[in-house]
Amino acid sequence: MKRFDQMLFNRFTDDWSKLSHDQIKSMLRVKSEKILPSINDIDLSKPQRVKLGIDATGTDIHIGHMCPIFVLNMFVKLGHHVDLIIGDFTAKIGDPSGRVTERAIITDEQIAKNFATYAEQIGRYIDVKKLHVVKNSTWLKKVTLEQVIAIAQQRNMATIMQREDFRQRMEQGGLTQAETLYGILVGLDSVALNTTIELGGIDQLLNLQQTREVQRIMGQDAEVIMMNPILEGLSGDGRKMSKSYGNYVAVNSTAEDKFGRLMSLGDNLILMYFKCFSYLFEDEIAELSAFIKSYPMEAKKQLATYFVAIEAKNMAAGEAERAKFEAKFSKRELSEDDFLPVRVGVNTMMLDALATTGKFKSKGDVKRLMQSGAIRNLDNDTVISTDFAIVGPIKIKVGKLNFFKLEIK
Repeated sequence: MKRFDQMLFNRFTDDWSKLSHDQIKSMLRVKSEKILPSINDIDLSKPQRVKLGIDATGTDIHIGHMCPIFVLNMFVKLGHHVDLIIGDFTAKIGDPSGRVTERAIITDEQIAKNFATYAEQIGRYIDVKKLHVVKNSTWLKKVTLEQVIAIAQQRNMATIMQREDFRQRMEQGGLTQAETLYGILVGLDSVALNTTIELGGIDQLLNLQQTREVQRIMGQDAEVIMMNPILEGLSGDGRKMSKSYGNYVAVNSTAEDKFGRLMSLGDNLILMYFKCFSYLFEDEIAELSAFIKSYPMEAKKQLATYFVAIEAKNMAAGEAERAKFEAKFSKRELSEDDFLPVRVGVNTMMLDALATTGKFKSKGDVKRLMQSGAIRNLDNDTVISTDFAIVGPIKIKVGKLNFFKLEIK
């Protein structure tokens, strides 16, 4: 059976100096949902100035935030100039993309704290020492009102207000004038840095198109913009990865947790995750797709093995986590330490007991899991389909990752 995880780990760690420009562009196309004007406008034989902007509005990130970082890493490996922009100035306005409410104001102290944790987290997958990290307040604080007005005079307000998020906010009376200037400001970031390629999620399309326009207004060649898909959450229900949906993998989580969560990934998303976190050539997609279709469980194990390995920078670490997972779940080799003890009063209903563990949002969530056949009595290996009173110790499995030992106080 082919080991895609080993092959892709080697590619992640290899020197890319011998790859052709066609091979690099092939990998870039795999990672991109849209490239404007086109990938043919990128001349990889010349030094490029690549930019990714972030507004450090939170301390902890999930792997969905990492998709553009894995694209950025390609240009780092190829030796191009890479700017990571900390939007300390723009964070105080807030990126309006997809918002239905205005973002809360954030302080300089919060931004500094947030970025410190952000840098540590992305540093697990990219050499941050090779990034040129700059704050956009460096130049945006020096921009004059006259300059902003000169650019704004050449931008059509009717075109700006075609944005669906802006229209919704206008109807609700919650759009600020400052937010309509966000596109100008991120455009001035590219002007200040003379950016030739900018990366971002597809949700940034409208912002990045405005950046190209601002560069032209300021007399520069418009950058090429490359947008990756927005990573769907683990459940495969079409919603993006988000902490609020509980369908995420935290970058700060343990290797064991990452492996386990990736193993809960919907089969329909395995290829998307491979594309996001590894480096594939276009002509490898068909073979990988066929492999996933034929062996979805093995494909997920290889994906999880690869992901753990690249963070540890050691394939053996991924293999060890796979072996641990298989021993625990596939081979049912569970120890007492794998069970979370839950002490309850005699005749407490099982659903009530599980709802107190803090692992589920509500008793209703536990009930839905029971109705879907996801709760098992491990003492007799049967599915629990109805609620019952607890009169003695019992070991319960909920879903794929949660194990409980219910005991009487």
